[in-house]
Amino acid sequence: MGSIVSTLAFPAPPAEYSKDVLLSRIHELKYLTTKNGLKIPALHIRKAGARFTILYSHGNAEDVGICTMYLDRLAETCHANVLAYEYPGYSISEGIASEPNCYEAIDAAYKYLTTEQPYQNVDPSKIVVFGRSLGTGPSVDLCSRTKEVGGCVLQSPLESGIRCVMGDTASFTLYPLDIFRSYQKVDKIECPVFIMHGERDRVVPCSNGRALYKTLCRRKCHVDYNPLWIESAGHNDIPEPLVMNSVNKFLLFLQSQPRPLLIAQESIEENNETERGVFSRLGDCCAPHGFKE
Repeated sequence: MGSIVSTLAFPAPPAEYSKDVLLSRIHELKYLTTKNGLKIPALHIRKAGARFTILYSHGNAEDVGICTMYLDRLAETCHANVLAYEYPGYSISEGIASEPNCYEAIDAAYKYLTTEQPYQNVDPSKIVVFGRSLGTGPSVDLCSRTKEVGGCVLQSPLESGIRCVMGDTASFTLYPLDIFRSYQKVDKIECPVFIMHGERDRVVPCSNGRALYKTLCRRKCHVDYNPLWIESAGHNDIPEPLVMNSVNKFLLFLQSQPRPLLIAQESIEENNETERGVFSRLGDCCAPHGFKE
């Protein structure tokens, strides 16, 4: 049963097209190595004077090669560097597709950006993690484990693999088989999070995105950002300009923030201050922010 769940979750497209596209971009093509030794490709698009680097995790029925033109437009619209990595078992990656391998792949991409750049490593506070559909699973996992990211974008996010198909009750009954349990992790994310979801989505129902946002709102100390629910859109037809302009607006929001939260939290732990002292000192950083559509 577990293998069936994985097969349904990772319908990788044929690798031939992606291979040709990636090899044609040799100057932007990087090969990363995961913790368990798998070699995976990544496309690193750089923009002069970029404000942020977007760490992009694609959806389940596509790969980095298929997304290349989209990634170019994302970098251009948002005036940002983009690093899109591949999952094991997809495109020209080694290994097989699985939940643990996806986590190791995004870890390898994050490590490359922050510690392995040949010229200059990326400041973690300038990394914005962006996951679409299946890619929201690795994105939430990474952001829940590290405080050192600037922001997180979740497009059409799933609460978990089983919840997006069968609902909450089935996720408890089939808990050992469930994958990408973002509903258990999203409240551990400390950076600002932007969720967008089509209300007519029949692949990952919008109830998934709404539930994750509701959980985010229960975080004790965070910088809030309003979600975007797109009334007329489904899973694969959210207008691309709307997505990219919304992401760019989120980046502008992040750029406007003083971002003292991580420093303040470290100071809190060191000084062992009371909760009342914490919120008094953080002040406006805990107040709701965001743009309304």
